[in-house]
Amino acid sequence: MKLKHKLALFTVYFVLFIALTAMIDYYAYDIINPWIFIVLSFLGAVGATLAHAKSHEKTKADELAHDLEEIL
Repeated sequence: MKLKHKLALFTVYFVLFIALTAMIDYYAYDIINPWIFIVLSFLGAVGATLAHAKSHEKTKADELAHDLEEIL
């Protein structure tokens, strides 16, 4: 898998996790420090990208990453 594709996958997963944690933060009424969510989203995106690269399965994230590669 090319580095460009891995970066695109990371971006897809990072945006997904940021959106998810933003919803959690919204419903938690901003009680939790937002930097915790950013760090957790970053770590989750790294983990998801590595797991995805090892599995070699074609998913919707691959399609989104391919579209993102074309834009870049």
